[in-house]
Amino acid sequence: MSEKQQPLDEEQAASAAEKELASAQAMPAEPDSRPSADSDTLADGLAADEGNSEIPAEEDADISDDESEYEEDISDEEEEEEDIDPADVRILGMPRVCFHLAASGVAVGYIACGLVGLLADSTKGTAIGDLAAKSPSATVWVIIFAVIGYLIGNRMHKKRLAAQEAELAEQAAENPEG
Repeated sequence: MSEKQQPLDEEQAASAAEKELASAQAMPAEPDSRPSADSDTLADGLAADEGNSEIPAEEDADISDDESEYEEDISDEEEEEEDIDPADVRILGMPRVCFHLAASGVAVGYIACGLVGLLADSTKGTAIGDLAAKSPSATVWVIIFAVIGYLIGNRMHKKRLAAQEAELAEQAAENPEG
């Protein structure tokens, strides 16, 4: 306590307590709408809150109308979108299969570089060990295997496109009108 503050005597303390008690009695008691800490489930707490719905019926109807309009907008957008074949998607400008095989080639390049390095360490002094010790850096291995993966993927993509074109030509030959 600071020097300017003086302790309350018994009469002042009693009158302050009476004022607090009177103000607490004057305030109307509100039911506690929060779930209690000892409720077993969230459903118990939600069941206690159901009686305290403060949304007027008019606003509730407006909200449900807004939701139905939103659902209609979503269905319109879904109808407008056309189905895209996942194989036709391009990633970093490459057909999907080329990208996936190039990325796999990178992984295989790192693994191959590591295996050659292990071979060089385990067979020091032999002809194979000396040859493996002179292997290029990991970057060279990765680039070589990534290019091989890309080329294989590009070939697969071209075969798929040729098969699609043949199928379309066959369908056109069967149905010359449509």
